[in-house]
Amino acid sequence: MTMSEQRLHPASILFDIARYARIFAWPALIAFIGGPRGGPPGMGRWNYDTTPFETWLWVLVLPSLGLSIVRYLTFRVRYEPNELVIRSGLLFRNVRHIPYARVQNLDAVQNVFHRALGVADVRIETGSGSKAEARLSVLPASDLDAMRARVFAGRAPAARARPMADRSLPSEAQPLLPEQLSLPEAPSSGSEVSPEGSLGAGRAGRPPQSAGRVLLRLSFPDLLLLGFLENKGMVLMSAAYGALWEAGLMNGLWSRFFEGTIDARGLFRQVGAFILGRGPLPGGRLALALVGLAAFLVVVRLVSMAWAALRLHGFRLTRSGDDLRVTYGFFTRVAATIPLRRVQAVTVQRGWLARRLGRASIRVETAGGRAGAATRDREWVAPLIREHDVGALLAEVLPGAILPEDGWEPVHPRAFRRAVKPVLLLALIASTVLALTVGWRLVVVALPLLAWLMIATRQHVRHLAWLASESLVAFRSGWLSQAVTIVRVNRVQSVTLRESPFDRRAGMAGVRVDTAGAGERSHRVDIPYLEGALARGLQQRLAGAAARTDFQW
Repeated sequence: MTMSEQRLHPASILFDIARYARIFAWPALIAFIGGPRGGPPGMGRWNYDTTPFETWLWVLVLPSLGLSIVRYLTFRVRYEPNELVIRSGLLFRNVRHIPYARVQNLDAVQNVFHRALGVADVRIETGSGSKAEARLSVLPASDLDAMRARVFAGRAPAARARPMADRSLPSEAQPLLPEQLSLPEAPSSGSEVSPEGSLGAGRAGRPPQSAGRVLLRLSFPDLLLLGFLENKGMVLMSAAYGALWEAGLMNGLWSRFFEGTIDARGLFRQVGAFILGRGPLPGGRLALALVGLAAFLVVVRLVSMAWAALRLHGFRLTRSGDDLRVTYGFFTRVAATIPLRRVQAVTVQRGWLARRLGRASIRVETAGGRAGAATRDREWVAPLIREHDVGALLAEVLPGAILPEDGWEPVHPRAFRRAVKPVLLLALIASTVLALTVGWRLVVVALPLLAWLMIATRQHVRHLAWLASESLVAFRSGWLSQAVTIVRVNRVQSVTLRESPFDRRAGMAGVRVDTAGAGERSHRVDIPYLEGALARGLQQRLAGAAARTDFQW
């Protein structure tokens, strides 16, 4: 093995065994509990002779152990002047050549077991698909530092060779609002210049961070506030509550706290009977149920706050050269890299409560794969940031992307009439079905819901806006929760003109801009309800500008 070659840590065998154990755990448990029992009489339920299940389990486990050992012995990583070469396999050999210039992300993930053994799970992404180009499980911490140094040093010549159009606005571009594009040279208030420790040097085995400017650091109170605003505990707690409800266990739990005054299953039946005019309103029981619901919502918020504090513990965003570095995590520590040249779009989100507290969050879309939850979390470069710091961070991530508060273009003046028609049509169909199957009394109850839908539609249309220039296009939407997405023209892959039958009848159309990093649930630049001629002109203008600009991958 030459000096430029690396191999996996011996602990990779243990982590492979653990991975196979997780795969076989549930089938083994089901077979163990539900399988036939044997053995001498009187020896108990769990004393039984060997069954075919145990035999087949060993048949599956032993080859897996052998494959782990072969993988460890044959896996090699070699550093060439311009590329990374990964060789693996014994009978079927696999050799992958990964140019340094194509490496988009070099992420390291460490759980408590990784940190105890001084290793890390490394993922190399090149933007070539939905999965990581290579996964090194597991690599010694010191070797990871060397890999980062070699890969990023190898990327430097390619970065210097890139055209300057990738680093700044084109000279012929007209910015959105010139007087608002004076960008600060220093990071926002609270930022600092700080060298970071390496993965192997820190006491807790923290992922590597090269020296650079700290753009954002989230304190413990910030994480608690983030968890309160995100409220991600709702999904987990609601699922657990529903399972207990269906199992009938909530009856006993509620009776324990309210001395048997509430039948969890019968309460909603009585409320439904009252709505249909078939019984009285259970006022006292309903009030107690609302108290229980309020307590449940409080517990959900607390769970969400605790989860955010653990998941994003020590969150830090640092800029080092042309890369953003993100580190976070308590039990599972993640270190991720976001090359600025790979950023395709930037989205600023502001929830209703976050706006009242002067907070926002910033997400970037990068070209390439989305290899799991770590990648999704990495793309939130600022899970929580003060409103007055948004402009400075945008200047770091996407120079020239400071958007004005005024000057946004609205959608068509008749957009509400166009948008409310499908809502009214669906409401009419649903009301007719309810009237024929349940009764007209329930239709009267649905009237406030219909009024709310119309108000929500009006507010949604009212808050739609867009901006376009020679270099940037932006789209803003949302009423209770607002989102603004910014895309550079040289990141545009396609521009689509969209017309539904309702649009054509109203003389309107929509324009949709797609980039290499857009996900299915991403907030895209998708501008609806434009006047037909304006939409066609905007589509041709953006498509022409994208065609005249060299695409920056």
